[in-house]
Amino acid sequence: MLEAFIEEHRARIVTSLQELLRIPSVEGAYVPGQPFGPEVAQALKYVLQLASEHGFPVANVDGYAGHVEFGQGDDYVAVLSHLDVVPAGSNWSHPPFAAEVHDGKIYARGAIDDKGPALSTLWALIGLKSLGYTPKRKIRLIFGLDEESGWKCVEHYFSQQPLPLGGFTPDADFPLIHAEKGVATIRMEVPADVQSMNPKVLSFDGGQRSNMVPDLASAIVDCHSETAAIEWEQKLHKEARARDWNVHINVTGAHIEIIAYGTSAHGSTPDAGVNAIIRLASLLSTQSISNASMWRAISLIDTKGKALGVESADDVTGNLTSNVGRAYLDGENYVFLVNIRYPIDQTGDGLLQRVRQTLSDKWTIQLSSDKAPLFVPLDHPVVRVLSRVYEETTGQPAIPLAIGGATYARAIPNAVAFGALLPNQPDLAHQADENWAIDDYLRCIEIYAHAMLELANTL
Repeated sequence: MLEAFIEEHRARIVTSLQELLRIPSVEGAYVPGQPFGPEVAQALKYVLQLASEHGFPVANVDGYAGHVEFGQGDDYVAVLSHLDVVPAGSNWSHPPFAAEVHDGKIYARGAIDDKGPALSTLWALIGLKSLGYTPKRKIRLIFGLDEESGWKCVEHYFSQQPLPLGGFTPDADFPLIHAEKGVATIRMEVPADVQSMNPKVLSFDGGQRSNMVPDLASAIVDCHSETAAIEWEQKLHKEARARDWNVHINVTGAHIEIIAYGTSAHGSTPDAGVNAIIRLASLLSTQSISNASMWRAISLIDTKGKALGVESADDVTGNLTSNVGRAYLDGENYVFLVNIRYPIDQTGDGLLQRVRQTLSDKWTIQLSSDKAPLFVPLDHPVVRVLSRVYEETTGQPAIPLAIGGATYARAIPNAVAFGALLPNQPDLAHQADENWAIDDYLRCIEIYAHAMLELANTL
């Protein structure tokens, strides 16, 4: 019956996702009643209005999050997703907020992370209601608005609302995720050691978020004369060509501007991208342009955390990863934001102490944020129910996974990440040309409808 419902409403299901994806819901400046900016608020308004049109009770909790309910009773099972997205970045083949369809895929920032999966859960609920299903316990879809930044959305939401019995978040991979690495962001600051005799770095700026591999970094260098600037521009171009790096260099008087391009990726998989910050710093260092402290700092940030003294692994989640997602010159100091995904047997405070022991006293090192790891045993009821649903709806074995990403499963008890990325599909979250196949979107609606109903009838 669900398949027939999905096919009957296919056109509206697809256009509704395009409409949602066209809202550029990147976190913006605080506005009263819209703590994450008007565009993020617009995304929530769209989803709640769509739910209201289909007869569901909805709530906007002070602009921090919202929910849609189906069923009766005080206890409920929850599905947590988010409507905010990371910045689009560069190097897209199709406009990141146009939601164009090419070869059966919708291209847009948020297509797979996490607007597409969020809307698939709403259409799953619409399908259950339309077909006359009655869950034993209430089902609540919760839509967060600050998942990509600080999770203030769910913190505020659950300060006002009761916790669920359990649930899932459609913000990772199928079959399901039973373990997630801890996520620490470490702020590292070191004096710039400016040397006036050499070409002087006036500005350095790279990246947008610590949880993204940066695809662009820029610097402005004072070469003290136009003649010297032209000479340095030629040297840098020669070096960039030798390394086959995508770099643009402009000369304005005695100054040169260098822009280095990389390849964006999710901060939990730094080796999947090309870090523009490291590329730019490396290029400057080859010509002795970079301040020594900047290059020493960059050289300390490998993707395994070895140089920071935190390299480690466990049997469940694998190797620690490290990503310098943001770097800039702030007055007389370089500042680096390093995103570290650490195994489940460690803590953020422990990482901080090890980094401090590794680096010299010149450094100011702080733990900006930390999310503890998540581990749900394989025999947990939620794992058993969702594994069974996945196997019954797809015909494929459900072998639970561990990831470096952080999901809303940490925000509530008895929860895991469940999809929405199907096996053998590329993970383009936080990358250029993020997209989601329409057929996968429709398939997830069916999977999530069964999953929500089974959890509501079992927990």
